Amino acid sequence: MAADYYSAPPPPVTASGSPLTWKLEPRAGGTLAHLSGEINENADLLELRRQLRGDVELDLENITRVNSCGVREWVNFVRALDGHVDALQFARCSPVVVLQLNTIFNFRGSARVVSFLAPYVCEVCHVDEYRLLVVAEHFPDRANPHVPAFRCGRCGGVMVFDELPERYLSFLIEEAAE
Repeated sequence: MAADYYSAPPPPVTASGSPLTWKLEPRAGGTLAHLSGEINENADLLELRRQLRGDVELDLENITRVNSCGVREWVNFVRALDGHVDALQFARCSPVVVLQLNTIFNFRGSARVVSFLAPYVCEVCHVDEYRLLVVAEHFPDRANPHVPAFRCGRCGGVMVFDELPERYLSFLIEEAAE
């Protein structure tokens, strides 16, 4: 499977921010929920929780910001999903979400991260891209993760990981220890 890539960083957030919205897609045995916007004190996660059943996958690609009140709301939301849904997965985690996964101990609760966006830069033409990394495909050994190599979509040059791997991937090591 070829990894998805994005030639530009996620769109900037305006001073007023974007309210949290979601779109639900029923699936056999559960729900895929596409979340977008900011997770803050105004996010109505209780209403979202009421709509989720079975095996749930949260697509977090379009989460643009999580403030301190949003962290509290999110942790309570994820905790409340235990026992309410059969399984919980985080997919396409934005860099904003990855930061929270690495900073806030219980941000993912019992969820499994199945994929996330990671920053890369071309050594030749210096283009920045976010690459979709699929945990099962790119990190078979979560306890000792190594970033995959890619070629630039523009010039064919080598793309290098544009973060400190031990910091950006620390949530994988934590998850592997469970």
